[in-house]
Amino acid sequence: MLSVVAFGSTYYLNYLLRNKGGLFFLECNYDVKQTNILPIFYHELLSWWVELREIVEPDRGHEYILWNNKEILIEGKTVFYRHYFDNGVIFTKELLYDMTNTESFRAMKEQGLTNPNFLVWTGLRQSVPSKLRVNIQNFKTVIDLENYKCKNYYKHLIKFIYEKPRKWDKLSQEFYLREDQLSEVYLLPLRVASEPYVRSFQYKVLNYILYTNDRLFKIGYVSNPNCTFCKENRETIHHILFECSFSKCFWNMVSSCILNRLGSCGCLSIRDIMIGILKEGMDLINYIVILGKTYLWTCRCKGIIPIFYHFKKILEIKYETEKYIAFKTNKIRQFKKKWEMFEV
Repeated sequence: MLSVVAFGSTYYLNYLLRNKGGLFFLECNYDVKQTNILPIFYHELLSWWVELREIVEPDRGHEYILWNNKEILIEGKTVFYRHYFDNGVIFTKELLYDMTNTESFRAMKEQGLTNPNFLVWTGLRQSVPSKLRVNIQNFKTVIDLENYKCKNYYKHLIKFIYEKPRKWDKLSQEFYLREDQLSEVYLLPLRVASEPYVRSFQYKVLNYILYTNDRLFKIGYVSNPNCTFCKENRETIHHILFECSFSKCFWNMVSSCILNRLGSCGCLSIRDIMIGILKEGMDLINYIVILGKTYLWTCRCKGIIPIFYHFKKILEIKYETEKYIAFKTNKIRQFKKKWEMFEV
């Protein structure tokens, strides 16, 4: 039950909230200031849950729960009537606003509400703001706390700090990508590469933060903005990774000698190089492309010309290394899934 407070005590929290429905309180549209819970930990926990719920429950069904609702006040305080709650009266729609006070009271008695008080019933109906009297969808439960695990909370928590990358719109316009494709582009390095430096390099490419000569020249760090390889054109990210004659020669060799054998058809485009090939079954090919870009950049930083056979040797070492690790860690199946089309 509610894994996030497992390190505290759900039983103790249930005890603290016993006059407000126990753990049911977490499903309500409450104001933590009205809870009068003394332990600071639980007070902060309830405050945190209010913020998290905005993401967890976008339908905002909790706003239509009668009990402990900060917008439903009687004499300036939220209410929780255990008798009504135990009889299944939970949402505002169950106060039957399509009827008069008398008709609704009679109808609830016929439905099984025992020992009701007409004045209490009427006061409760009158305390509900007009905007909450609408007939909402039939919620069985607002949030399924019983089945929520720590990973579910973590997934929602990171949305608090999530921001779109700065070049999100630039990539979208440049390569005509939809929102779902852009998400795939940024998830691709995590899926296809295990090495942190390879992933990191791809994110630098996607965010255009590689310090090419063109950029370094603008800030006065180098005296020549031209390409390290060809010495003829300005060294932009697109140029050094694709447009340069040396880079094109390198990619042509990679395509003809490796990628075509793995199922890739034709030559690589600037889109394939920059963001990857967004098709099923292309993980190994995308890994090799990212590794190829990393190799090109390493050559650029060392001031040497890229040589395909040198890169091929690097790829073979990668293959043998991962194969050795797979045998040592008993992960042969994962290894074969990744490298099944590759033959040294």
